Amino acid sequence: MRIAICRWITAVLCIIMLTGCGQEAPKTSADLIFRFYRSSSGDAKLIREDYLLTTINRKLVGIDLSTGKVSDLGISCDWLSVIPEDGVILYSNADCELGACVLDDYNKIAQNNILYTNTEADYMIDPAIEKAGGSYYISMTFVDGRLNNANAKRSNGQYTIRFYKSEDLKKLTYLSDVVSANRNLEDIKLTVTNEKMYMFFEKETLDQGSSAIQMAVSEDMGRHWKSPVTVLPSDADQEPAGLLRADDGWYLYYSSDVDNPGESYNGASAYRTHLDRDMGVVSKNERLELATPDESDPETDQKGGILLYDVQKFGSSIYFVYSEDHLSSDNLCVSVLEAGE
Repeated sequence: MRIAICRWITAVLCIIMLTGCGQEAPKTSADLIFRFYRSSSGDAKLIREDYLLTTINRKLVGIDLSTGKVSDLGISCDWLSVIPEDGVILYSNADCELGACVLDDYNKIAQNNILYTNTEADYMIDPAIEKAGGSYYISMTFVDGRLNNANAKRSNGQYTIRFYKSEDLKKLTYLSDVVSANRNLEDIKLTVTNEKMYMFFEKETLDQGSSAIQMAVSEDMGRHWKSPVTVLPSDADQEPAGLLRADDGWYLYYSSDVDNPGESYNGASAYRTHLDRDMGVVSKNERLELATPDESDPETDQKGGILLYDVQKFGSSIYFVYSEDHLSSDNLCVSVLEAGE
């Protein structure tokens, strides 16, 4: 495996200078700090500003961005979600297991527990986790039938998002079914604000086809949910990747082919939509410029497009994790957008 790592000096200096500033940056062009050529990654999340988690060959892999060291963490994993401040990793796999583990300060697995083993659905995908009031809230998407159907002539699987609570990351308490549909329901993002639980997810008819981003709301911490509402209409292939607080509300981050309709991953870029404190849309589809393959780079296929996996904020900077040339080279990248300017 070849790993290319850009130096951190510029990013670190900017972080120091920007500490304490309270405004979101007008800058929309992020600087590349890491590229892993031809990664074959299935999912990826940044749990620390210098430590990346990804899934390769259905294994959970850790990458130290400062040294390039790649470590097999010994866990079967296809999809994951993280709580960086607690070092918590929630994962599911093709063996239909839902597990939770914790990283110690040395990026070693300190504990690992299987929370649930599926005996009913055909797949368990896209777990999501959020912490509130000392408890962990977890969603898990169950699929009966065909997964990621891309053929309109075939029947789609039945997707059901279920919601749970855990006090200790050792056992689950079932709370509710959020939504069920004969559509792909994917890429869950959770947050709690104003004593309400918010869930954002992608709803698409066909894989790599147009999809809406919808939001479900619970006023009793996941025991009951209102019917989902559409935040972004189904006029592009849109995949949620992050939800971050802003001074006057929130930013929802996602990849989309809205500027290249019908091209899905090959035509996708990163965008954000500004939401107010009540999650109403203020403005949408602000494009973010993330690094893409250079024409002189012989190790990329120049097919274009990205798939955004994760967006996290550490200090005053926003980090983007994504696959560039996703359907060909599949280079795993991390870029940084300096905030607070």
